[in-house]
Amino acid sequence: MAQTSSQKTPLWLRLTLLASLAVNVLVLGAVAGFLILGGPDRRADRDRSDFGTFYTRALSEEDRRALRRDFMSGLRENGRDRGALLADLQTTLETLRATPFDPEAFATAMADQSNRRLRREEIGRQLLAHRIAAMSDQDRAAYADRIEERLNDLAQRVRR
Repeated sequence: MAQTSSQKTPLWLRLTLLASLAVNVLVLGAVAGFLILGGPDRRADRDRSDFGTFYTRALSEEDRRALRRDFMSGLRENGRDRGALLADLQTTLETLRATPFDPEAFATAMADQSNRRLRREEIGRQLLAHRIAAMSDQDRAAYADRIEERLNDLAQRVRR
């Protein structure tokens, strides 16, 4: 039986979209916090299990600063800035508050945000690869040693 446009969106679909929004808002909030506060939390050198943080935390402080600077420059060159992240969140909030709620507009906003996040991640991967390629063999070996040390520490915690 075909669904007419006057029928309501199924509850499971609305709940799925809401869960997706919650995850994306958390991710965007973390990114916005990182950009607004100017970097990672310096109170403690916490181990994180996501790969991007895992690799960047093993860099020297100088390399991390340079990578952050290059990343911000890359975002600006690609039309992204701190205000754009906040605008994305504002658009999502407006979509959520609209009456009647438009699940398609909401899904489109979330997909747009996901696509922009993927582009930011690609910029980060490319910059990290270039930074590592510019290292001397000795610096790259020391970097690999730091990654291995962090990996061993993480493995120890997982076993506990």
